[in-house]
Amino acid sequence: MLLAIGDVVRIRSTKALGTVAGLASHRAGNLVDVQMNGNTLQPVRTQDIELVARGSKPITTGRAVVTLLFFLLGIASSVANVVYVRDLGANWAMVTFVAITSVTAVTGGLINLFIRPRRVRV
Repeated sequence: MLLAIGDVVRIRSTKALGTVAGLASHRAGNLVDVQMNGNTLQPVRTQDIELVARGSKPITTGRAVVTLLFFLLGIASSVANVVYVRDLGANWAMVTFVAITSVTAVTGGLINLFIRPRRVRV
């Protein structure tokens, strides 16, 4: 299971909801610190939790600018690939496919590499 700080989880034994606050190592293994109502932390074994919702941060101006920059890099790579494929003699369908694939692959790859929330396998 991949968890990030801020994810909403449910403890199976007590049916209580909480948010992931961190990880704690213990002699018996790793425990997940779950922040319960009243700002109390409860260490829970990873087998006893279920993921309910992913936590997400609101988009900031910096993240929006970086996303726009990644999109522009995707368009630039798409133009370069389209020119190369067109010079090889491809038809318009192939050129369109290469353009769309280049934009989505480069933009999505850069966003996943640099902006996505970090998840920890527990």
